[in-house]
Amino acid sequence: MSCAISPSHRALNITPGLLCAVVVSTWVEDTFAGPVAFLVIAHPPARHPDETVEGIEQQMLDLADALDLTEPSETLRHVGNRVILLGTSGTLLTIADAPYSLRLPPVGAEWSRMVSEGTPVCILLGLDPLPPHTDEKATQEYLGLGLLSGRIRMGATGAMDRREPMVLAP
Repeated sequence: MSCAISPSHRALNITPGLLCAVVVSTWVEDTFAGPVAFLVIAHPPARHPDETVEGIEQQMLDLADALDLTEPSETLRHVGNRVILLGTSGTLLTIADAPYSLRLPPVGAEWSRMVSEGTPVCILLGLDPLPPHTDEKATQEYLGLGLLSGRIRMGATGAMDRREPMVLAP
């Protein structure tokens, strides 16, 4: 039995190419609200002559919309449990109305353990380019500038209960 998934408009620009190209970073940090697992998603600078800053930004805005992320000036809200922990084989971030998920790079034992125990995940999606392999200090500066200028979209999520039904693409 197969099920057809009809992506909504907001998921149309979320292609496997986009999900393979994004820069992803994760870490755990103690905050005033307690420990938080962070997930940063950004796009590297344009790599092909046919890529434009405007086109990349629109794809990232569509991804932010599909993840139900808000602007920094709005209250951070829970966007549903979207993290699927796969043990040693990795972690996925599900995307509403898209027939595929974002596979995260290795998140580390602490991040995985804490998220499986209920630590919230703060998703921070940047609209400006972030080069791959950017160090922690430069990533923090990127996020600080992005939050001040409104160029970050954000939301809170958590791990999906493995007993929850999941619809996957055929």
